[in-house]
Amino acid sequence: MYQTQGMDFNDAGQQQSGELIPANTIAKVVATLRPGSTGQGGWLTRSNTSDVEYLNFEFTVLEGPFAKRKFWQNMTVSGGKVDERGQSKAWGITKASLRAMLDSAFGLDPDDDSPAARQKRITQDFGSFNGLQFVAKIGIEKGKDNYPDKNRLALVLTRKNQEYAGVMFGAQAGYAPQPMPAQQPAQQPNAAPQQQQTGTQGGAMPSWAR
Repeated sequence: MYQTQGMDFNDAGQQQSGELIPANTIAKVVATLRPGSTGQGGWLTRSNTSDVEYLNFEFTVLEGPFAKRKFWQNMTVSGGKVDERGQSKAWGITKASLRAMLDSAFGLDPDDDSPAARQKRITQDFGSFNGLQFVAKIGIEKGKDNYPDKNRLALVLTRKNQEYAGVMFGAQAGYAPQPMPAQQPAQQPNAAPQQQQTGTQGGAMPSWAR
C-alpha cells in the first residue's frame, strides 16, 4: 500500500484527453511489433474468428506536438480473400507497406534496385521491424460495430515524398510535423505494412514471405 506522505507527483505526466491525432498528420514514428503465437519466430498473431494471421503493430510518435502518442494496427500476412494464384490479397498490400517502411527507415529511393538497396530490403524475419523508425502519414479509421474511430497508418513516406527529409532529419532544426495534402493516396486500413537500432539482418526472406 502506497503512503501519501512524502510522495511527489510533480514529475508525473499529464493525462491525455483521448482525442485522436488529426488526420493527415506526418510524423516520425517507431514501430513495436508485439509477438503472437505463430509463424516464424512467433511474430504472427492468429485471429480468433477467421483463418487470418497478422502482425500486431504499435506505433509511437517520436517528435513534435504528438510525441509519445500511440496508435495500433493489425497487418495481415496470410488468410482472408485470395487472388487468382491462391495468395492472400491482404498480404500483397502488407508486403508493399513493409518494404516502404524499410525504404523510409534507411533513406532508400523506392526506385533504387541496386545490390546495396536490395540487400537492405532483406530481413531475417519479421522481428527486424521491431524498433524500426520511419516517417508516417497518420489517418483516422471510422469505427465499426459501436467501436470509436481510431488512428491508423495511412501511408509510409519515403525519399520520393517532399515532406520526408524535413520530418526524418529536421528535428534538430526545430521542425514540427505538418499536415500532409489530402490528395496523397492512402493505403488500405488493414494493410501495411522490423528495427532501426539493429537494422535488417542478413539471410534470405522465407519462401512464404515472397
